[in-house]
Amino acid sequence: MPAENPILKQTPQGDFRNKVILTICLVLAVGLSLFAARYRWNNGVDVQNQAVRRMFYVVGEYLKVHEGRWPQSWEDLEQFPAQGEWDHPPDYELIRKNVIIDFDPDLDEIAEQSPAEFQAIRPVNPVFDFGKDPRLVNLLNTVQKTRAAGDPTGGTRKE
Repeated sequence: MPAENPILKQTPQGDFRNKVILTICLVLAVGLSLFAARYRWNNGVDVQNQAVRRMFYVVGEYLKVHEGRWPQSWEDLEQFPAQGEWDHPPDYELIRKNVIIDFDPDLDEIAEQSPAEFQAIRPVNPVFDFGKDPRLVNLLNTVQKTRAAGDPTGGTRKE
């Protein structure tokens, strides 16, 4: 004798119980998603990560315009008219709070680094891995190109 299928023997009480369980699961899933989004917003995770990505782009553009020379200070970056992917100029006050930039890196060393090893521009409170970010990859490619071209200044500022 074949085994009976319990699904076919669904009673109105069992059907109601299943609907209640599914509703509770749905409410919990939505509630936890909202909580996670609020947590990220309140702790500045998204702001920090956008600031880091923006600095990858801005420093990459700075290198292109300044013949492979790395910026020496925040003031260098603030004076640089960064255009491109964003509609408004960078908010450097906010960026300084969220991003650490090494203003005296060894560019030859950076030229040899993979995106996962790169630390010259990094978040204050690391949360994400930027190793696959296209802006970081472009920045490293720019460093490699300027180093390979035999930058006569050695990547330092001309006096």
